[in-house]
Amino acid sequence: MMNIDLRGYRNQVGMNQVEIANKLDISKEQVNLYEQATETVPMGLLIKWLQIFGLDIATAMSISIPTLQAIDPGTPYDELYRRMNLLNQYIDAAPTVDKLDLPIQPAMPQDLKNQLKLYKQKPNVVLTGGFDAGKSHMANALLGSKNLPVSYQPATRVITFIRHIEDRPEWFKEDVLIFEEDFWIKDEKGKQIIDLLLLDNQERCEKYCIQAGNCNILQKYGVHGEYEDIAAHAAVVYMDSPLLKACNLIDLPGYSDQPDEVSKDVEKANSAAQIADVLLYASPAKGHINGQDMIRLGSLLRLLPAPENESHNFPTLGNLFIVATHADPSISDEQLKPISDKAAKRLYNNLNETVLERRREQTNHAITEADLRDRFFTFWSERPDRCQRLFDELTKILGEFLPQARMCRIDREIKAIKEDNTNKYASQIEAYQKTITEIDLQRSQLQALSENEPTRKKETQQKRNHIRQRINELKQDTKVSFQKYSEQLLNVDAVEQIIRNQYNDKKEAKEYAAGYLVEKIQYQVENLIRVNSEKLNTDIDAWLEGYTQAQSKIPNPGKIPLDIPFDAKGAFLGGLVGLTSIGALSAWAAALGNLGGYILVAKLVSLLSALGIGFGFSGGTAGIIAFVAAIGGPIVLGIGLAAALAFTVWGLFGESWQKRLAKQIVKYFTEQRVNEKFIEGIDQYWQDTIKGFEQGADAVEADWNKYLEHLSEITSPKTESREYIEEILNTLKVLKDFFAAIPWLNIN
Repeated sequence: MMNIDLRGYRNQVGMNQVEIANKLDISKEQVNLYEQATETVPMGLLIKWLQIFGLDIATAMSISIPTLQAIDPGTPYDELYRRMNLLNQYIDAAPTVDKLDLPIQPAMPQDLKNQLKLYKQKPNVVLTGGFDAGKSHMANALLGSKNLPVSYQPATRVITFIRHIEDRPEWFKEDVLIFEEDFWIKDEKGKQIIDLLLLDNQERCEKYCIQAGNCNILQKYGVHGEYEDIAAHAAVVYMDSPLLKACNLIDLPGYSDQPDEVSKDVEKANSAAQIADVLLYASPAKGHINGQDMIRLGSLLRLLPAPENESHNFPTLGNLFIVATHADPSISDEQLKPISDKAAKRLYNNLNETVLERRREQTNHAITEADLRDRFFTFWSERPDRCQRLFDELTKILGEFLPQARMCRIDREIKAIKEDNTNKYASQIEAYQKTITEIDLQRSQLQALSENEPTRKKETQQKRNHIRQRINELKQDTKVSFQKYSEQLLNVDAVEQIIRNQYNDKKEAKEYAAGYLVEKIQYQVENLIRVNSEKLNTDIDAWLEGYTQAQSKIPNPGKIPLDIPFDAKGAFLGGLVGLTSIGALSAWAAALGNLGGYILVAKLVSLLSALGIGFGFSGGTAGIIAFVAAIGGPIVLGIGLAAALAFTVWGLFGESWQKRLAKQIVKYFTEQRVNEKFIEGIDQYWQDTIKGFEQGADAVEADWNKYLEHLSEITSPKTESREYIEEILNTLKVLKDFFAAIPWLNIN
């Protein structure tokens, strides 16, 4: 066949294969074969075909249809990787240090090495949206490939992690690996923790692998259809695409449109959405941003990091992309812009007082309707002019703004690690040196401290009991305050007034009012949780302070105090490791300030990472995220509401439509137990607080007992005690020198 792009011309005019087949009186299958150039089009048919597009053969052959180029953000992390490699070489060249048997383990070179693995992780660009929004098609266009399965039916059923071919581990020789659900580590509540470092773990990949091979197996096991009964959960795909030099691309299964039903696809989408650094939310241009989209976007925005906190240059909401997909030529340019304008206005009205207000507080940035409108884009791959702004903006974010923010964060954290640990070791060295020179005094102090233990234990227990009581009071206060707010909001008169204030249009009110109310409730709960969580901080600090004050209360005021420090805060944080939901304790951890001294200690990486402290951009949002998890996620709750709100708003002759709609919404919220679900979430949040506190408090007490044993060892009259201190001092000096000499200058 002549070199004529029949598919390209068809897409340009926004027609499908069935429409072409009907006009030419041939089958859709025949159109498909001709478009793929597997069969030659008879000349008479070709002339008739081109006439549909207003073309003759000569013109069609002379026109080159513009093609969309894959995104190329360059290699923005080359300098960071070079610095990381130098740092790794520095760690490898450091003297070998045996672990010290101290009450609380200090940071070691290997801990820093593990930290660097986190810093080398590329940001995650997550594609999500409804089941028919064309996410995989958009992913293929961004990548410049056709490897991801696409379909007009809900296709993707696995979380698909797409990484650059250079990120493929040496031991893995295929392009695609499909694995089951048990591949992921689960938290204490049985929820999956999506950790991309596991993709490099050979033993785990081999153990949970369902299938490995080329991209064809993705078409088999990664989509709904023939192999549905095989329990595939996720796939990792390695390919050579310029986009993947700057990020990982994660294509999620679509959100179901079934009311009150949380499918496996939705569970997967919710779990993976939490690791997004950049979010691309796809919603078809026709019916752009419906009620379900609105509620999902509110929930997703709550979890989206705020790079604006690290880099003042970062554009407002710059890591959010709301994309009107299927923006085909049947929608004219004049129609397309108002679609995004109206959707942005609706979304802003819905989120302005809640999620966006929280974001303003978090980032100290103003967020206007115009700022939100700037985050709306269009996509139709056969019309580059309808994709170019999306591609250009994403290229800037991935190639320039996000790398800058990540560099700022890593720079800040490595400096904190360097300075805090150097200072910590310096103070420990001074303390042990004093102990050697004043060992007799230290021994008598220890004796007095030991004699004071019954009093100290009694006081500590009283403070623990007080904190338990305080947590129960705060739980009760949260529930009572929420109940009061809920009663004021979810009554017919109040809902009617909201409908009158927010919506002029009956159709819009039916679609969006319930979602708006869910947003209001969610925001109020977050505020109550946050305020009450912060009230607990002073009680926890006072209880921990009791350990450090213990020696000052002993009945030997003339003696010098013990010099070996006891790190009660570090012991408490260490005790929380392994828990991912610690309720109000996350507010305490977030208030610790500079965490450099703790980031490397006792597996705290996992804890602080789970809390969004130090590693995310948002810091201190952990309590709210824990609450979101406790009620199964407002995304889930919201979808159930939005999809089922098929309100008629007729009947009851004589009443306004606003009143009728308000009655139906209040009735529906009651039937759906919305109030009870939030109360259950609040209960779970404070139960997590109690559980976390008890686990942390037990760890502090255990470490305190180790501390007393350690003091007894080093102040013993035996000669070995002095030698033991000398040994500790030598190790501490090596570690101090190691951290002090970390080769790190400003990266920006």
